Amino acid sequence: VQFSMWNKNEIAVPRGDDPRIICFNWINCNSGGAIDDDGVSDMHTVVIPIAGPYLLSLGCQLMGHSGGIQLKRNKREKLMDGGRSDIVDLNEDDVLEVYAEGGTKFKEVNLMGCLLRPRVFITPGTTI
Repeated sequence: VQFSMWNKNEIAVPRGDDPRIICFNWINCNSGGAIDDDGVSDMHTVVIPIAGPYLLSLGCQLMGHSGGIQLKRNKREKLMDGGRSDIVDLNEDDVLEVYAEGGTKFKEVNLMGCLLRPRVFITPGTTI
């Protein structure tokens, strides 16, 4: 499973607002079906299809010195801040979303993930 998506637009979240979910408008890689891409709508969630450790990377170009972006699992648990990469153990059907804090101005936000090793062995030549 591999996924990669980004939004190259400049985005600003007004100071004092609640955190907002960031929408992505470009899918670079969606091997394994983690992103529900209809080819028309902006995407804002990644649903993990296979449990196991994933290499995740969240990047962006912050403009200014306030605010930030975060990757959250199931709308609650903060996994990482922007500009970081990490190996995270994810469960099947976990939902990943990127949030921007109030007062943040940024561009070129991207999220990438790659399954390193499935928790359950998959026999070669079969499908899930």
